Amino acid sequence: MDKNSQEAMAAQLTPPDAQSQPQKQGEIRHLPSPPFIKIDGLYNFRDCGGYPIADRPDKIIRRGMLYRSAEPSKITTKGISQLQELAVSRIFDLRSDFEIEDSTKKGWGKLRVWDQAVRVPAAIFTDDYTHRAGRDHNLRNLGIEGFVDYYRAIVDSATSADNPLQPLRNILSHLAADGPSEPEPILIHCSLGKDRTGVICALILSLCGVEDSIIAHEYALTALGIEDKIASIIADIRPNGPGLSEQEKRLFGARYLNKYGALGGGGIWRYY
Repeated sequence: MDKNSQEAMAAQLTPPDAQSQPQKQGEIRHLPSPPFIKIDGLYNFRDCGGYPIADRPDKIIRRGMLYRSAEPSKITTKGISQLQELAVSRIFDLRSDFEIEDSTKKGWGKLRVWDQAVRVPAAIFTDDYTHRAGRDHNLRNLGIEGFVDYYRAIVDSATSADNPLQPLRNILSHLAADGPSEPEPILIHCSLGKDRTGVICALILSLCGVEDSIIAHEYALTALGIEDKIASIIADIRPNGPGLSEQEKRLFGARYLNKYGALGGGGIWRYY
């Protein structure tokens, strides 16, 4: 990538200085746009297109084809209309049935379906009860090593022949479909759109030839995209209690992983 392209990409990926300032109550925080797109009631929604291909600096990942977000349980009628305007036709849900049921009981995470879009079950972990207990322990207490182990488990399960839903294969098959018309735009999400969604999108971008450093920056943008989502969840769980604990900050933080290089140093997807 030439110097001008690098500078342009850095400008796109680097949040403005205002992002690091404390947010005032009631203030609407600006997210970099692109890649973030405001969808009413849907957090962390952004386009994974627009990034340069390393060995072909004159080419970029197509925009308007691959979107990512948090789960859409709070999306409004306006937000649905906005997704319809973007022609999103497939929604790959990386959550398990148990996770959906459990989070719905707690006030978020319920299924949402609407016209012109097909929800595709694409659970990364089908035995989610056992998996989530180990995941939470690793991410809360083990720091970088816990994240790396968890992300390896995501790749293993997403590509395992024992996973009946074959999530990664189905997503790639849709994007690579050979037909008379272009493949239709898709949305990939899990709960927050951070870990499972982040790994799947990283794999796709890596397969397309995007540099690891740019993929790591794209991943780290989630730290901005989920702040309001996390605040909403914590308010539901502890309406009169404290904010995030240090363990919860590690669990929810996307900058944490990128800062210490677990994604930047060759990328965990390079293990596979």
